[in-house]
Amino acid sequence: RRPTTIGALEMKLITSGCSFSLTDQNVKDHAKTWPNYLSEELGAPLTSKAMGSQGNGLISRSIIYEVTQNLLRDIEIRVGIMWSGSDRAEVWSKEPLFENVDGWVENPTGFIPETKHWQILNPHWMTEKSDLYYAHLHHEMYGWISSLEHILRTQWFLEKYRIPYFMTFMKDPVFPDEDNLMYGYKELKHLRDLINWENFLPIKGMYEWCDGCEGTADHPSTEQHEQFTREVILPFGFK
Repeated sequence: RRPTTIGALEMKLITSGCSFSLTDQNVKDHAKTWPNYLSEELGAPLTSKAMGSQGNGLISRSIIYEVTQNLLRDIEIRVGIMWSGSDRAEVWSKEPLFENVDGWVENPTGFIPETKHWQILNPHWMTEKSDLYYAHLHHEMYGWISSLEHILRTQWFLEKYRIPYFMTFMKDPVFPDEDNLMYGYKELKHLRDLINWENFLPIKGMYEWCDGCEGTADHPSTEQHEQFTREVILPFGFK
């Protein structure tokens, strides 16, 4: 398709997420994902900041960075975000020690060109810092709180600059509700109430929407990504 224009301005699509949103077709057995299909449907060039296994802190920072690089350009920006697992984390290191996880995740990594200081942490990784963090520092409640804070920071940033966007989850985070007062609901409620849920796709998460991921390693298949784009994202539009 020819590039989409709004008035006299060209549209640009910026997306971020984890491996459910990864657009690098050079990754072995990886599907063509929703940002690719959405870019094609909109006729808009795509900048993807998705990285496999990254958490919501890096997703938020990558969107804010990339949008700031385009704010002064004469274009219309559109943003799509698929939030990752709330149990994923990251730490910044001045002198990072490089670790390749399972031979395909470069760790540390980064969202700014030529800077790789962010070390991704995941509960199932057998790396020194992940072992230390999840054994002694991480708590499920902190994952929920920090994820809501990352979402709010990104929401407020995009709305300040009046950038149309949508958000969704890779997988339903299942935040505690008011029936779980003993499990920190009061610490989450004010954050949840501040989120603009009208800009979230009307699903729990892509994983649940697929009702059985047909791709590699329990990920959506190329066909499921295409269906998701046409049946969920496009009818929703950008608010």
